[in-house]
Amino acid sequence: MTKITLDDIEYDTDNFNEDQIKITNTLNLGMNTSSLLNHMLQSVQAVQQMKTTELKKSLDSSDDTQTELNL
Repeated sequence: MTKITLDDIEYDTDNFNEDQIKITNTLNLGMNTSSLLNHMLQSVQAVQQMKTTELKKSLDSSDDTQTELNL
């Protein structure tokens, strides 16, 4: 017995018809996909930040022959 709350009203999915179950499944798939994509985005952003920091440290510690670029 799964319950869903919409607009502060609780519904028992055992009483859903076939179309309502399909809609619920689509909503669940969307929420799961959104969570996965958010996790992936956070992972990419973390790696980007780490690699940016790594590059800055590498440039700071290299010899003075490195030319600074104004981008």
